[in-house]
Amino acid sequence: MPQDRRARPTIRCLTQDLGIALPGLDVDLGADLDEPLLDELRRVAPHSPAGQKRILSIDHPLLYRIRVSAHRGATWVDEDDEIVWLCAARRREDGSADDAYAWFADLHARGELLPSADDRLRDRAEAAIRLQRGLAAELLHLFNRAYAEKGTEQRADLGDWLPCRVLVIGGEVEEIWCALSVRAANGAGVSSVVRDLLFATLERHVAPAVFEARTDWPTGPAEWFEVVRLGIR
Repeated sequence: MPQDRRARPTIRCLTQDLGIALPGLDVDLGADLDEPLLDELRRVAPHSPAGQKRILSIDHPLLYRIRVSAHRGATWVDEDDEIVWLCAARRREDGSADDAYAWFADLHARGELLPSADDRLRDRAEAAIRLQRGLAAELLHLFNRAYAEKGTEQRADLGDWLPCRVLVIGGEVEEIWCALSVRAANGAGVSSVVRDLLFATLERHVAPAVFEARTDWPTGPAEWFEVVRLGIR
């Protein structure tokens, strides 16, 4: 049984059933929102569906329930992406047309229960932003090391993924050299957008400085797979 499944609500469930406005992409819908049913979802997700009861009124796909007080949630395990989705939520009112299980069945009949293409797009967009922020934080940390040890080149694979080196040459005028690879540590290509955003982050961090593209490196030739920027301030 996988132990690293993530928890996420569908956008429809979040906005309609839980009444939570859809936040910006910097918010991880599965990890950052404070809501009792989402807390319970995060608790069970690593081992889901172990320990959960099936929702028997729906034959396929297999759905499982979570409960918090009088509220019920319908969860579905997306084994391809290792996500446990909270697909729907409602208060348990046995015998009522507004009962949670009647609501789940109605959504299923209308084809609105499972995650949509928008849900998967949102998940990928959040992941891309988290990656970019992590890489940017590591780049600035590398620059700070280079600045503290001027004249000594600092190297790292940002995020254990993107080879980078930074060199700061001090004096009356400071030279800030940064090289980012066009290929990842695993050999895969690195998008130019990723590099451009990282260079922009560094430029903001060291402002005021004037940057230009270079094909050389002050202590020797630049590698063919490196994109180099030099900042003067």
